[in-house]
Amino acid sequence: MTELAAHPCRSRCAWRPTRRELAGLPVLACQGCGSQWVRSEPWTPIDHDGRIPDAVRAELARRDTG
Repeated sequence: MTELAAHPCRSRCAWRPTRRELAGLPVLACQGCGSQWVRSEPWTPIDHDGRIPDAVRAELARRDTG
């Protein structure tokens, strides 16, 4: 995997961990649209209900601690 997938949101966002990595970072993916995210991205994924999933929070904590 060399880059992340980015697709338009369909208001069904549900972010989950995957078994993939990009540059040594765990990749999380949206089960609604297939977009992907790693903690080095400058944005924060949220689920369709506006909440930040626990898996995303854990990765953000790792980003903040280096």
